[in-house]
Parts: sequence; C-alpha cells; structure tokens
Amino acid sequence: MKQQRSGKIITVSSVAGTAPSIDEGYAHCSAAKASIAHYTRYSAQDLGPFGITVNCIAPGVIATGRIMATVIPGSVQSNRDRAEWVALRRLGTVEDCAKVVEFLATDLSDYVTGAVIPIDGGLVRG
Repeated sequence: MKQQRSGKIITVSSVAGTAPSIDEGYAHCSAAKASIAHYTRYSAQDLGPFGITVNCIAPGVIATGRIMATVIPGSVQSNRDRAEWVALRRLGTVEDCAKVVEFLATDLSDYVTGAVIPIDGGLVRG
C-alpha cells in the first residue's frame, strides 16, 4: 500500500471499547477493544501521508447466532430485551455492519480516516 500510495484498512472493535457496559465482568474485553480503536487512530496518522486510510467499525449488540445463543441468556440483564437499550429499538444485523464496511472500502470514504464508527443503533449516545 505504501508503494502504490493508496489503500484502505478497516479494523473491527466494539462499542465495548468506547464506554463501560452495564454487564459485569467485561473489563478485559473492553480494554482489548479500546486498544484496537486507539491503534486505528495512530495508524491513520502514520499511514495518512501515504494515501492510506485507516478506520474502525465498533458494532454494538449484533444479532448473530453466538450472541443470541450465549451472551444474551447469560447476561446480568438476561430477562430484559436488549433492544430496549437501543435508540432504534432493535438489535443490529450483520448487514448493518457490512454496509458501513462497504462505505469505508470504497471511494465514498476517501477523506475519512482515523474514525471509530459505532454501529449500535444509538446504544452508546455520546
């Protein structure tokens, strides 16, 4: 990418890396996700002069098979609908994430770099 003086790097973090969770016991995961987001910002600064953009997506609660089968039933708030916490009142989908990745991978985002984009339907407001 440096040689061709262009490129797009997209990392994947989580909204857990942007704000504390209501659920207990996820500090280790949140710290790891925060480091990915911060690494993205540093990489954007380092690689920008080469025409390379570096951005990060930070999904919230996405309705994947694993999430639906393991995380939600075992959470502190397992009897509550997680969609209640989300401004859009629904869980995210894999397609919601894919649309943002598509934007970041195309020329539509040529002047976007160092961004950590939450895909959380308004879960983390602020």
